[in-house]
Amino acid sequence: MYNQIQHNRYIKFLVISVEDVGYLVDYLANKDEVREEVLKLSREITRDCAMLIRRIHKENDGREFEEELNKIAEKIKNLNSLATFPEFVNYLSTPQQEFVEALSLYEIKFNNKIPRYKDVEFVRKENYILGLADVVGELRREVLEAMKDDNLENVDRFFRFMEDIYEFLMNFDYYHVVDNLRRKQDICRGILERTHGDIVNFIQNLKLREELKRVQNP
Repeated sequence: MYNQIQHNRYIKFLVISVEDVGYLVDYLANKDEVREEVLKLSREITRDCAMLIRRIHKENDGREFEEELNKIAEKIKNLNSLATFPEFVNYLSTPQQEFVEALSLYEIKFNNKIPRYKDVEFVRKENYILGLADVVGELRREVLEAMKDDNLENVDRFFRFMEDIYEFLMNFDYYHVVDNLRRKQDICRGILERTHGDIVNFIQNLKLREELKRVQNP
């Protein structure tokens, strides 16, 4: 009899209440729903930024992009408010970096300036740095387009911005707390070196063509 009582008390101790099960199921269901919302919005922002970058490259007037950039900024803020679970912080990385890249290309091309961090404080500091690193490759495209048009002024202008951003990036060596920082620094250096070589060849070619024109039209 005593052993049976002890056994029953042991079983009763192991049983989890239905209330606990319901609470935890609701918690995880909500977390899963939030995760789906975060992923959906993250992909949407990333796509918007990629399309915007392509259009910025093609245009010479930036006025049409201001409203679109503001809308994406609002989406970023909304995404930040959704990512309330610590595990979801990484989902902010790509869309925030893509936004900084798009904004930086816009500001450099049309306003001749690099956006400061205090202009985008709703973006994590790490993502601001890494987003700036990404725009170096986009600026190389602008340099190459300027070469096609023999626009030496823009070649020099965009390359100087590339150099400024690279020098900015090299202030940071916190590789254990900023994922991909070293890799992006290395990529930027490689892009800078290749672009410098292209510019040297471009200038030599430009001088040669000008000399040929003078010879042909004395």
